[in-house]
Amino acid sequence: MKIAFVYAGGRSERWSAALDGRVPGDFFYGAVELAKSGHDVVCLDAPDPRSSLLATAYNFLLDSRTPVRTRGEHVAATARCLPQIRSCDAVVAASTSHANALALWRRLGRFRAPLIGIHCGHVNYSLDGPRRRATARAMREQEIVLFADSEREETMRQFEVAPEHLHANAFGVDTDFWTPAVVDREFILAVGNDGRRDYGTFVAAVAGIDAPVKILTGRPLPEPLPSHVEHLRGSWHAPAVTDEGLRDLYRRALMVVVPLEDAIQPSGQSVALQAMACGRPVVLTRTRGLWTGEDLVDGRDLLLVEPSAPEALRRVLQHLLDDAGHREQIALSARETVLRHGRIHDFARRLETVISTASMS
Repeated sequence: MKIAFVYAGGRSERWSAALDGRVPGDFFYGAVELAKSGHDVVCLDAPDPRSSLLATAYNFLLDSRTPVRTRGEHVAATARCLPQIRSCDAVVAASTSHANALALWRRLGRFRAPLIGIHCGHVNYSLDGPRRRATARAMREQEIVLFADSEREETMRQFEVAPEHLHANAFGVDTDFWTPAVVDREFILAVGNDGRRDYGTFVAAVAGIDAPVKILTGRPLPEPLPSHVEHLRGSWHAPAVTDEGLRDLYRRALMVVVPLEDAIQPSGQSVALQAMACGRPVVLTRTRGLWTGEDLVDGRDLLLVEPSAPEALRRVLQHLLDDAGHREQIALSARETVLRHGRIHDFARRLETVISTASMS
């Protein structure tokens, strides 16, 4: 089967390296694994153009009736992918913005292949009637893949998506790249750039901890930071460290913390699973969008804390600092559990089933 994967950008230049295993395949969302299993995978970047007559016209004429998280820039960017998409048997869009933009082109008959959209956070927005109806029309052109069941009910309620077209597919990571190592453990680490990170609670918690702390993020942090907290600035497009450097940070961490604001949107999966695959204990906020399911057990594979509770978080961190035996017990179990339930290979296998079913319908 010939399958096009459409990304916001930054993937095509890493595609060969991902196929060779030189960079992790996590954020290709199963494309690498499907290519290795024999499918003809086309990796397409659709970055927002700096200027476009189509984007400007779309935003001027249709801004109030555009699907959620979708702008004229996304419509223009995906238009450039259409010549390659038309020869494909299926299309996978790796974000809500690009999935909804491609749905518009599919409604206009510009391609006929089934469209599979990977969505996260699309239910967070307050939409008026025209935008909600536009989103519903776009979603009816797709098979909807969610990272957790937490957004299923709201997706069906807000956008009238039939349950048979909604698929929960838990995220996975490249366990061949994210691996443990015997090194000295030096600091508490927090990583992540998404808008659900709660670094205010994290900084408040570690203010009373006697251990070095590193935060790798492009997001702003509370100022002034305590003297033992180091801010490493970086994002996907402007990384402060390489993939190998991030793996080294995970390996050297006493523990990895993923502090989150409460929301039904699943968040923090990549960092948590990468760190766990590297054999490090993870402290994760228990939110309404908790994606761990029954496979990851609190106290065995990771530690969960309530949202917006710096004192509770501080107690958990101090416990792990004081109890090296428990810390390493969780680390060992974390790696084993990710190997059983959190691999990108498993995500790709489930996505392949969605693609095959959509292609036959």
